[in-house]
Amino acid sequence: MKIIATILAVSLSALSALSAQDSFKVGNFTFKPEKSWVIGKTSSHMVKAALNHSKKDGPLLKFYHFGEGQGGGVEANIQRWKRQFENGEAKVLPENKTFGDQKLTVVTMTGTYMVGPMMARNKTATPEYMLIGAIIPHPSGDVFLKMLGKEADLKKTKADFEKLIASAFEKAAK
Repeated sequence: MKIIATILAVSLSALSALSAQDSFKVGNFTFKPEKSWVIGKTSSHMVKAALNHSKKDGPLLKFYHFGEGQGGGVEANIQRWKRQFENGEAKVLPENKTFGDQKLTVVTMTGTYMVGPMMARNKTATPEYMLIGAIIPHPSGDVFLKMLGKEADLKKTKADFEKLIASAFEKAAK
């Protein structure tokens, strides 16, 4: 158990040492954030990387990868994310996109988000919230991106969010 904790601590400290210009790998994909992203902090072993938009306390984007056959597929995650809104009601806009040869789904949800720990009964209703997510399928395990925040703030991040995804599919210059 101590070995796992040590490995996790070293991994997290290495990631937090990245500047906004450094690339990082999640699953089979390498992302190259632009200056609009700041390396964020995460307190969960499930989150493989985190970025804040614009500033250290800006909207937080979390990256997840659970391994081959894990984490559910596109529809399961859309439904799971939707249930995080009050009464499972959110305006959902899924978009199927292609970057290079890679097909993926970008999802935007708006409504009253229920803030609190995943399994908590008592959560705080937070109106005018937005979720921007992406599900990138891959045989070695899908990668999930999820960012939450006030709708007004997240609307400003959507273009940068998609540029960040596209960075994982740009061909390296030869």
